[in-house]
Amino acid sequence: MRNFTSDTAKKILANEINVETLLTQYPEYKQEVLDELRVLKSNHESNIVQAIIDKYTASAKMAKNKIMKSGMNETTVNAFLPHIIKARFAIYLLEQLNTAAAANASDKNVKFNLWDGMILQKLLFRKGFERKPVSLGLFRLGWKLVMHKKILMPLVNQKGIYCFYSKPLIGELAKLIGGKSCLEIAAGDGTLTKFLIGKNVGCKATDDYSWQHYISYPEFVEKADAKTALHKYNPEVVLCSWPVPKNPYEKHVFQTGSVDMYIVIGTRNPAYTGDFDAYNNNGKFTMELNERLSSLIVPPSPENAVYIFRRIQK
Repeated sequence: MRNFTSDTAKKILANEINVETLLTQYPEYKQEVLDELRVLKSNHESNIVQAIIDKYTASAKMAKNKIMKSGMNETTVNAFLPHIIKARFAIYLLEQLNTAAAANASDKNVKFNLWDGMILQKLLFRKGFERKPVSLGLFRLGWKLVMHKKILMPLVNQKGIYCFYSKPLIGELAKLIGGKSCLEIAAGDGTLTKFLIGKNVGCKATDDYSWQHYISYPEFVEKADAKTALHKYNPEVVLCSWPVPKNPYEKHVFQTGSVDMYIVIGTRNPAYTGDFDAYNNNGKFTMELNERLSSLIVPPSPENAVYIFRRIQK
């Protein structure tokens, strides 16, 4: 059994140590997770990914409750902290496998032909993989001409891109935020913040840099986990685009007293984005699925979702 110092345990519980560091420090838990994943996969459950997420999330919650109730008792910490580490490993490994699978599927089946590549480059990017605000009119016209639509997102997912922002969406978000102080958490390459700054919105982009294996972080994206950033900037409005499913950071938004509005861009499916436990049980904010804003995400999908949380005034 590992012996954890009190300081290490507190950092792990607060999600202040990134997964790559934990993998280096506790390789034996990675092997345990891999062995457990093989066993779970052999059960041939229809929704194996969701089953794995549910298993490890429940295990981590139980472990955290045990540790907190014990008052950080050393024996309890040593017994249950590995469950939390293993849960983080499992989610991380699933993300890697999902990206690898998408890449392999694209390589084995079909890549964009010159025609599709030319159209999509014109519609979605300034240069390379640098996104631009998308003209909905041009997109609707050009999208009809793309032959292999289904491989767009698997290909760009490898670059940490999960959606494209239309010009009307950026404009509507700018109106919602107005002159309020704004913070984007888990900002990735900072594209959303950059577009909003172009609309004269005072927004700060932050990310914990835990996705360096996928994303090249520009200098204007400050390296900070969500909890630290929220405490540092005390924003009135918070943004998050495509938050990791059942993540450990969105709950801190609802616990930050300065926040009046939280805007999430993602999907309707808890298996793909968002901490829906925090969404549904925060008790301090109303929750609205804005259909109009959801329709302004590119490419179009019935799964696209923009959620707006507003603090309940007492």
